[in-house]
Amino acid sequence: MSAMRIKLQAIRKVDAMTETTTTTGTTPPPILRTAVVARSIDEAFAVFTEEIGAWWPVPTHSVFGAQCGGVQFVDGRLVEFGTDGSESTWAEVLEWDPPTRLALAWHPGGAMEDANRVEVTFEEEAFGTRVQLRHDGWEKFGEEAMQRRRNYVGPSAWGHILDHYADGSEVRTDSVDLTRVAAAYNEFFAEAARGEFGRAPDGEWDAAHVVAHVALNDLAMTAVTHALVHQQKPLFENIACQERSNLAAVIESCGDWAGLLAFGRACANRSMVAMRRLDADQLAQPVECRLEHDGVVVVEDSRPWGLMATDSQASFHLSAHINQLRDLRI
Repeated sequence: MSAMRIKLQAIRKVDAMTETTTTTGTTPPPILRTAVVARSIDEAFAVFTEEIGAWWPVPTHSVFGAQCGGVQFVDGRLVEFGTDGSESTWAEVLEWDPPTRLALAWHPGGAMEDANRVEVTFEEEAFGTRVQLRHDGWEKFGEEAMQRRRNYVGPSAWGHILDHYADGSEVRTDSVDLTRVAAAYNEFFAEAARGEFGRAPDGEWDAAHVVAHVALNDLAMTAVTHALVHQQKPLFENIACQERSNLAAVIESCGDWAGLLAFGRACANRSMVAMRRLDADQLAQPVECRLEHDGVVVVEDSRPWGLMATDSQASFHLSAHINQLRDLRI
């Protein structure tokens, strides 16, 4: 992963050590960054953990870049998901003590033996919650310690990450109305949870393929939303989320039906939470779309993202797959 960089209204607090600690043998100082958010301590912890994939600046701070659909805590790991279902583990959870503490063995895109420690603490304040991030354990890298540390202290490193966390914590009273989309998702997952599906006709998707497809489509939608937030040129296409090999990989990685439904719900929620960060101009921005159905291009033009992610998603995409699940039921 490109070094996790930063810029924020963050408070830098470091011990009074010099930047030449590796040559003197002194332990390199930890990196400390702080943000205060106007949320309760429980809400602040939930936004940091449950909604991390909606606010983390994935276009610039991820393994998959423009093809990143977000990150998520899964089974004690922090995992990045590509829009084709690919995975990259960023960290393992060392401590999970809501709502006051989270500690991670941090190695984004690398091996576990290359990890050091990131700890995030949450403390109630008069106007909300103080969130402090501490990144330490640099001494394990020996002569490379200070160089590795420098990758995380610039103007677009951890402070920048916390800046986006603070933005994701803001309560927006004028955000996009997702009532219809949320209702469509609820109907889709209720239909999926009912089960009792039969075999699919030859060459068609079964119920698991349908749920995996919706999840991958949500990852692609989240990638577009992140691109708009970060003022990059987005492209929305559905080719990767229809590839049978990608669908099969998602189904296998989820383990069972319950795991697949949980993954699908998480992707849907992340897509909606990310959408709430967009302002009116971003929602109205035309996004280049290239959509296929059964190998035939059915959409190849630019459309306002607000309409694609709300009206089209609720009225056409989810509605079609709800009916597809019903047709598969015995």
